[in-house]
Amino acid sequence: MTTHDKSLISHLLVGLQFTAIVIIAWPFMAQPDDRLQWLGISALGAIVGLYTLAHNKLGNFGIYPEPIPDACLITTGPYQWIRHPMYTSLLLFMLGIALYKHAWPNYLGMALLALAILGKMRREEAHLHLKFADYSDYVKRTHRLIPRIF
Repeated sequence: MTTHDKSLISHLLVGLQFTAIVIIAWPFMAQPDDRLQWLGISALGAIVGLYTLAHNKLGNFGIYPEPIPDACLITTGPYQWIRHPMYTSLLLFMLGIALYKHAWPNYLGMALLALAILGKMRREEAHLHLKFADYSDYVKRTHRLIPRIF
């Protein structure tokens, strides 16, 4: 199997990720104005995502944990501190929405999203260790999602 073949588990993780995003965003109704501060977390997630895209261009990654065949290992910008800044961005963005919506299904969706992201990270890192000889050194000097924490 090559690194770009998609397994059933990868399809399930991506499906879980998108299902969780829908659950977090549901119900699609306006919340009181006194909850708007939570959307600041979403804004931070969007900023992290844009900063990440400035260093890892579209076409170098995909939604599946298997790297694309001609992927390059990026270690600049946010990648100098964390290995998965796009996942960090998504988690922050959706956390802000879940806190803004403030209902148990939204928090359930957040838990499902975290499980999907953790599963995707584990699979992606296993593939990256095989694809890039220097990935082990990169892992030793970075964290997964949060600089100096995790």
